[in-house]
Amino acid sequence: MTKYSALAILTDRKKLKKSKIVLVKCPSAAYALVRCIKTSTDTAGQQTCDDNNMIRRTYTGEVDLKLLQDFNAAAIAATNHCGYLHPGDIPHHIYNGNKYYDPAEIMTIWEDGQGVAAWLLVGPRHKSYDAQVRPDLRGNDFEREVLEYADDRTVELMRQHDIAGDCIWADAFRDDTARVQLLASLGWESDNELPYVLNRTEINSIAVPALPDGFSFQSDNSVEDATALAEVHNASFGVGWTPELYRYVMESPGYAPERELVIQAPDGTFAAFAVIWFDQLNRTGLFEPVGTHKDHSRRGFGRAIVLYGLQQMAAAGMEFATVAHFGQNEAARGLYQACGFKPWHLLDGYIKHF
Repeated sequence: MTKYSALAILTDRKKLKKSKIVLVKCPSAAYALVRCIKTSTDTAGQQTCDDNNMIRRTYTGEVDLKLLQDFNAAAIAATNHCGYLHPGDIPHHIYNGNKYYDPAEIMTIWEDGQGVAAWLLVGPRHKSYDAQVRPDLRGNDFEREVLEYADDRTVELMRQHDIAGDCIWADAFRDDTARVQLLASLGWESDNELPYVLNRTEINSIAVPALPDGFSFQSDNSVEDATALAEVHNASFGVGWTPELYRYVMESPGYAPERELVIQAPDGTFAAFAVIWFDQLNRTGLFEPVGTHKDHSRRGFGRAIVLYGLQQMAAAGMEFATVAHFGQNEAARGLYQACGFKPWHLLDGYIKHF
C-alpha cells in the first residue's frame, strides 16, 4: 500500500496481523482499513484518516455532481480524455441509466487533501460500474483498492436488488494501460466483443439540412413535454420510459430541458431527439443519447438532429464534439461518420465471474 491508500475494503481480516492499521466500521456496513494510528468519525459518518485526510463517503446530490463534473473535466484536460467520462455522462449515468436507484446507494466518493481522489458509480441492473481515479493516483495500490471495492460493491448491490447473474462487466480505454493491467491482475478477462467507440469531431461551420414541410427543430422543452419525450425514447430504443420516470430525469441535477433537442412532427409528436452536454473547460460537447422514432426512420432525421446539435454546441462555445456507439452498431457508425465524426478512443470490454 502507498501513502495514498488511506481506505481499502477489508476482505481478509487475517491481514490485520501484518499491517499497522485500525479496523473501523463504515456507514455502508463494510469494514475499512485505515492506514494511520488515529482515526475519527464525523457527524455524517465519514471515516477520516488524520495523516493524509483521506475519506470515503456517499454522494449527497447537486453539489457533489458539480464537484465530480469539474474533477472529470480537469482529468480529461490532463489525459486527452483517456480513461475518463465526459462530465455530461455523469448525470446521465446517475439519473437516466440508474433511474431506479437512490444515487446515495450507488455512488461513492474518495477525497484527500487535494480534493476528490476517486469516485464510483455502480449500476446494479447493468452489472457494471464506472470508477474514476485522479490522474496522479492512477496505476498504484489506491486505484487497485478502488477497483476491489467496486467489484465487491457491484456484487453486493446485485444481490440486494435480486438481480440474477454470476458475472460482472467493466470496460477500459485501450490506451489506459494502468487500468487494463489492474483489471487483469484482479481476474478480469476480455469479453471478446467489438470495442466501444468514442468518436470526435472539430466543430466548424455547420450546414443544418432543411426539414420536410411541417417538421421543425425545437429546443424549448419543459417538464410538460415528458410524455412526448418518453414516447420518442421508447420508440427509438424499445425501452420502458413512463412520463413520470422521464419527468424525474428532467428534474434531476445536471439536466437542462433546453439541451434536449427534438424534431417535432406536424402532429406535435417527436420524430427524433438528442441530448447535448457541455464541458466548458475542454470546449467539448457530448451527444448522449441520440435517437430517431421508429416510425420516422430512414428519413434523414438522425443526421439532421446531430447537425442541429453541433450548431447549438458551437453557439455555446464548444470547439469539439464527441459521441459514442457500440462496436457492432453499424447504423450509428454510419450516422456519426456522415456528420464528420471519426473514431478517437476504443474501449474494450471485460468480464469477471464470481
